[in-house]
Amino acid sequence: MTYMPIPSAREYAIWPKDRTVTVSDGTPIAYTVVGNGPKTPILFVNGWTCPDSYWAGIGPAMIEDGYPCIFFDSRGHGESGLPRDPGFLARNLRGEDVSTERLARDVIELLDDAGIAKAALSGHSLGVQVIVEACRLAPDRVAALMPVAGTFENPVKTFADIGVFDRVYPVADILLGLFPFAFLKPFNKGLANPNTGLKLVKLIHVAGPKVTAEGIAPHLRQIVELDFSVLFKMMGEQRRHQAADFLPSITAPTLVLAGRKDLFTPPSVQERMAELVPDAEIVWFEEGGHMLPIEEAEGVAAAMREFMARRVDTAAPAQEKSGWA
Repeated sequence: MTYMPIPSAREYAIWPKDRTVTVSDGTPIAYTVVGNGPKTPILFVNGWTCPDSYWAGIGPAMIEDGYPCIFFDSRGHGESGLPRDPGFLARNLRGEDVSTERLARDVIELLDDAGIAKAALSGHSLGVQVIVEACRLAPDRVAALMPVAGTFENPVKTFADIGVFDRVYPVADILLGLFPFAFLKPFNKGLANPNTGLKLVKLIHVAGPKVTAEGIAPHLRQIVELDFSVLFKMMGEQRRHQAADFLPSITAPTLVLAGRKDLFTPPSVQERMAELVPDAEIVWFEEGGHMLPIEEAEGVAAAMREFMARRVDTAAPAQEKSGWA
């Protein structure tokens, strides 16, 4: 029996999901395809705990420019489910149910269901690990990679350029695995207040000065409803994910979009990704932080449009530009 986490997710979705694919392990993944332009489709992968609102200022610009865009909710988020009810402390879920490889397979199977032979993949935050892994699993399906404010592997090891977090994580993982997050839900509702939430994310240096209460409101509505026992199990699997050895073999055109003031994914990580991927390009946003798609939506969209026009659509044969099977 599959598990649907957030019945109210459609209320705050920027793009309500009108399609569902049941992937190979039985999980329902909700998605939508917006736009029918002639250019290469772009699939957007949300970050950990994030809804599709992070693409609210980017997706419309790409659609208007002729790029069909695919938005979906990652398993355990929004309108998407899990392979089974996670149970108390998510004890019914195995690591492989929420691993980076499994999330990447969801992307590929979603493309299959949508009839899209090849798409550009853009991911934010931990969504970057997912698009990198999808490229490893099915490189012929990836027209381009556009990682935004995210790392290509274990995010705990490079958090704030302080390796100690990775060393102490095993202990924290045990404690978090025993903590009954579900009991906190009634007390979390106050965090859904956009003004309160904005103060909090600025206090912990996740949000830069350009982030508004309105911009993060959908994220706050989702985050108070999520099962954090599931999410921390997912984070533990992403900590195990390694991809540095794979990056030099990537042939897809790659554009790294990075913020100089990103604490969660520091500049050193973004620079290394651009260095390891052959012919990768990097665009820096000097005041950008970890919420880069919200903070610099106009600049990110402009960089994506220029990159896609120069390195993807002009290089593809006319019959392949749409990416449809």
